[in-house]
Amino acid sequence: MNRLGIAGVLWLVAAGFAIAMTLIFRTDPVQWVVTTAVGVVAAVVGLLLIARPSALVVSASNVVAVVWIVLYAVLTVQQSDEVAAWTTDIALVAIGVAAGLVAYRGAARANLRGSMS
Repeated sequence: MNRLGIAGVLWLVAAGFAIAMTLIFRTDPVQWVVTTAVGVVAAVVGLLLIARPSALVVSASNVVAVVWIVLYAVLTVQQSDEVAAWTTDIALVAIGVAAGLVAYRGAARANLRGSMS
């Protein structure tokens, strides 16, 4: 599996973990809607990175990574008094950062070899 495929798997893992944590633990309706929506978008990006990688999908991955980091950083600050909640949010930030970086680096490497459309 190439780097974009690995990034896709990371996005799927991040999305699955985020949606599961939302369904199990989140009680605030706004957090519930936002984290579920971002999780679904991350899953779609992950699937596209695996099935049909392109420069547009990598750009979408970059945007999702930034939104992901900001969202879970804000949630970490909001939930700083709940150790389990903020450690989960930090873990989600880490997975999102890893997915975004792997996609970015994978695209850069593919561009150098001329194998990306």
